[in-house]
Amino acid sequence: MEDKPYLRLNVHQVVDFLLRAGDIDNRVYNQETMHQGTIIHSSFQKKQGNDYISEYALQETFEMENGTIVLSGRADGVIIKDDYPIIDEIKSTVMPLDQFKEEQEAWHLGQAECYALMYAHEKNLDTIGVRLTYISQIDNRKVSYNWKYEVHDLEKKVYGYLDDYLAFYQSEYDHMKERNETCKTLEFPHNEFRAGQRTLAKYAYGVAKKGGIFFAEAPTGIGKTISTLYPFVKSFAEGKNEKIFFLTAKGTGKKAAYDALSSLYERGLKARDSVLLAKDKLCLSPGCECNPDECPFAKGYYTKIKQVIKEALETNNRFDGDYVLSLAEKYLICPFELQLDLSLYADIIICDYNYLFDPIVYLKRFFEGGPNGKYLLLVDEAHNLIDRSRGMYGSSFSTVSLDFAKKSFAPKEASGIKKALKKVKDQIIESAEGIGDFSFIQITDCSSLDKAFNSLKRAHQKYTKDHHGLPQRYMDFYLEVNRYLNLKENFYTPSMKIFIEKKGKDYVFRMLCLDTSSYIRDKMELVRGSVFFSATLSPIEYFQDALLGKTDYPYLLLPSPFPKENFMLMLAPKVSVRYKDRKNTYEEVASYLKSFVKDRIGNYFFFFPSYEYFEGIKPYLDIEGADIYAQSRDMKEADRIQFLDNFKPNPTNLTIGFLILGGAFSEGIDLVNDRLIGVAIVGIGLPQIGLENDSLRDYYDRKEGKGFEYAYMDPGMNKVMQAVGRLIRSEKDRGAALLIDDRYMTEDYRSLFSRIWPNYEVVTEPEEVRQLSEEFFS
Repeated sequence: MEDKPYLRLNVHQVVDFLLRAGDIDNRVYNQETMHQGTIIHSSFQKKQGNDYISEYALQETFEMENGTIVLSGRADGVIIKDDYPIIDEIKSTVMPLDQFKEEQEAWHLGQAECYALMYAHEKNLDTIGVRLTYISQIDNRKVSYNWKYEVHDLEKKVYGYLDDYLAFYQSEYDHMKERNETCKTLEFPHNEFRAGQRTLAKYAYGVAKKGGIFFAEAPTGIGKTISTLYPFVKSFAEGKNEKIFFLTAKGTGKKAAYDALSSLYERGLKARDSVLLAKDKLCLSPGCECNPDECPFAKGYYTKIKQVIKEALETNNRFDGDYVLSLAEKYLICPFELQLDLSLYADIIICDYNYLFDPIVYLKRFFEGGPNGKYLLLVDEAHNLIDRSRGMYGSSFSTVSLDFAKKSFAPKEASGIKKALKKVKDQIIESAEGIGDFSFIQITDCSSLDKAFNSLKRAHQKYTKDHHGLPQRYMDFYLEVNRYLNLKENFYTPSMKIFIEKKGKDYVFRMLCLDTSSYIRDKMELVRGSVFFSATLSPIEYFQDALLGKTDYPYLLLPSPFPKENFMLMLAPKVSVRYKDRKNTYEEVASYLKSFVKDRIGNYFFFFPSYEYFEGIKPYLDIEGADIYAQSRDMKEADRIQFLDNFKPNPTNLTIGFLILGGAFSEGIDLVNDRLIGVAIVGIGLPQIGLENDSLRDYYDRKEGKGFEYAYMDPGMNKVMQAVGRLIRSEKDRGAALLIDDRYMTEDYRSLFSRIWPNYEVVTEPEEVRQLSEEFFS
């Protein structure tokens, strides 16, 4: 690192930290008011004369005594006058303009002063003006305030801001120097590398040093998290990398990353990490709106936050949920916003996929400014990102949910919104005219529908200027409509298809994004280096293509490091579990499953293709003496933990879990040693036939000629491999797997699993299953 701090900052980063004060208030600052503000800015700028230059880009390097700041930004306007130029800073709001100016003048003026000084230096001026232009989003009223500066006086103010920022940042600079020094001697946290771990770590380190995109498939239990995190953290030593983002789909992934970092801290690492949680897991005022009238933790947030951050950085290095909540309760500030603000000072940020990939809720504080050559990215369980990203770029709402939204208001309340909701419902039904029950129609001309949706948006904006605390059922519906409008306006591509599906009396409006690869690829441009890793990325061409739209990225496919004799795979190919045959298979499949566990003590998982199949076969699964626990629909996290507690170490009885393939227990479950000794899977995991998957099949048939593979076969086998992956988690684990379906012996399916499971036994009757199991376990 340099002897003194060298920072690249935008003007907002400086003045927001130093000068912003007041409350969190979602009535004033929200997606709608920001979007409306953009429209008002643009409209105002277009109406100005020839002496007005809009969106003037500025940058200057400030060599200060305590460091260097490269400051950049974009002035809303520059007014060229005969006597001196004026920098115009435009602010729009739903608040009364006088109140808005009184509360935030110092913040707004500081921003304009930075732009003014950079412009004055660029043009070699002695005098310059500043204008704050306030515009009401309610009635379009405008008020302007003007200041005139001699440049030498303006320099004192702006240099003062930069000095204050550097004074605070000095402790950050010292932290980074200490972090980098500890990384130079940081050792791998385990006594030795498992087979394959060193290879994975070597390739990950190459990405951390040189950048680029890399894919890695490594077996369950090998230790993928530490094998990728360790080399990424180690690369801090060279001073080229600033932050690591560890993105995951599940809470188990967050915990694995947190525990891996704990092991590195034990080895001497001096760093900071943040674990970002969903708002509903942190909120201290559930059911309240985010404004000072309803939530005490919103009041004075920006006035208090600087002191809270200072305390956090001086006393702690791990900003997890428990710590954030304790600090928020101590200072009466919002824990959700606090965790985001603290993440600015973390070296490693552990969070869900949506904090980078979701176009609506991504972390703008890190990723809105364009590419950052010092950010690294780890994508955990990357096979999940395909479906998750499709959800991020899609939207769905129904006339039934619309009716609930409408009824959530009192009878004489929100008449404008109710009229707009009726227009939306009428237009959806009219657009679907002629389709029968449980069928669908693709909508190619959405102009009439969009007109109705926008009428709802206008009614909502008008109503919320004077009302807050809207019913949750209405807000859920409205936000989904707003998501659709946002995606349609800003992200629409030919891979997005719009349908109306009729389900009885309900009409479901759906925008499906069939191919998100271009969006994910764009996000990769924001970071220097990325590793996508999972236990199941086969076939690798499918995952690279579906995720990033190309198949030429470097990759690593590691074999299992565990003793081959500790795992036995049996294929039962005489039973067809195709959908049309399922009702005739219950008795035969049950015979195979009962033989699999006959006369055995231990813990087993049975995975079924659907709840419907599970209910059908249940009467045939009379397994004497077994403790049986069944997965239920909509299990909460606490229910899942309690369910897994039934599968204890050192079992003294036969315990079986009846589960749904592809559900909550198919992946991310870590039952080591003898907590799980057998897994049986009925079927090949094909996703359910329906509108979305059939649309995917048609899309990829036209694009790649691989519609069935991309929509059904590859995702189905991924579920199977993930479920079997619950079995062998360490060198000591022993277990047997039984796959029941005739398609496992076809070349198409064998090719998908033969690299990972080259050895298997073919069983043609239940008695063979019993005999092989007995031999294996004895």
